[in-house]
Amino acid sequence: MLSSCTPELFELLPHLAAVAVVSVDAGGPVVIVQARTRDGLAARCTGCGTTSRWGHSRYVRHLADVTVGRRPVRIDLSVRRLYCENPACAKVTFAEQVDQLTVRYQRRTPLLQHLVEVVGILLAGRGGARLLRILNVPLSRTSVLFQLMRVPQPPVITPRVLGVDDFALYGDI
Repeated sequence: MLSSCTPELFELLPHLAAVAVVSVDAGGPVVIVQARTRDGLAARCTGCGTTSRWGHSRYVRHLADVTVGRRPVRIDLSVRRLYCENPACAKVTFAEQVDQLTVRYQRRTPLLQHLVEVVGILLAGRGGARLLRILNVPLSRTSVLFQLMRVPQPPVITPRVLGVDDFALYGDI
């Protein structure tokens, strides 16, 4: 199991420090990390932000993570569903999110998502898919382009000083 390799695991995958790692299976082509969120900790409601510890149930999320040793990593994370304790909130239950490990509705860790976005920005469709395949992150060119379209645009900076073009002075020539 994991008793002798825990410090090394958290050096390789520091974003797993917030969860309890149950087991690591490195026997197959994919490294499978089974983890669970810690009981008793409060989580924020995704609707209103109220903290809650009132448990509803648990379910397992399967997250793709960055490769380790040229092998893909899958994190099977057991997360809690909690009741929102705010009666005015529209959400009755919500799933807890783990900082630096989960994002709502995502099947990739933020680290892998950032890698896909950077490769998409640099190489776009086919080139990005080829590089990701070399990194053992198999995505199609359309998936890379889809992720590229989700990247927010940088803010537009309004210039403080505008120069006048010399040719604009002579409009009748």
